[in-house]
Amino acid sequence: MLWQPKVTTGTGPGMGTDSLDADALYRAHVRPLYLFIYGKVGNREAAEDLTSEVFIKALTHLDPSREERSIVAWLYRVARNAVTDYWRAGAGARVIALDEARLTRTPVPSAGAAHEAETTARAAALLERLPQNYRTVLVCRLLEGLSVAETARRMGVSEGNVKVLQHRALKRAAELREETRDER
Repeated sequence: MLWQPKVTTGTGPGMGTDSLDADALYRAHVRPLYLFIYGKVGNREAAEDLTSEVFIKALTHLDPSREERSIVAWLYRVARNAVTDYWRAGAGARVIALDEARLTRTPVPSAGAAHEAETTARAAALLERLPQNYRTVLVCRLLEGLSVAETARRMGVSEGNVKVLQHRALKRAAELREETRDER
């Protein structure tokens, strides 16, 4: 018989009773153990399976002479080991590095790909028409995503100067864009 409602322990130290109620132990700790395991595997079905495996091991290898808090600590150790085994086995999925996933991902061809390429070319041409300091501040702030402080350090100017340069660069870029539209 796999599940026994009572495990006879004799007079275990700190138990205060002659028997440990395995059913009560299960009811008291199944939810916290399940949540612990679920937090590690992130899959409801796998967490349920691993939780049941933990309690099956607990019933077959339980040392009833131990105190309840020691048994609970042992349950968590068994759970941690079960999670480790789960991930070692690959959990039915191939694990790849994030960089590899980005490289192997094929972009979905979009209807606006030609429009996007045209926009990129226009933006690059517009940047080329700007003075060097305007171009540098826009590249740092908008394309590279640097902060004002990082841009100031890179350009060797004050943070206030970066803000002014960015404002003027955007204003000049807008003027150049309008001039380009008028020429068409």
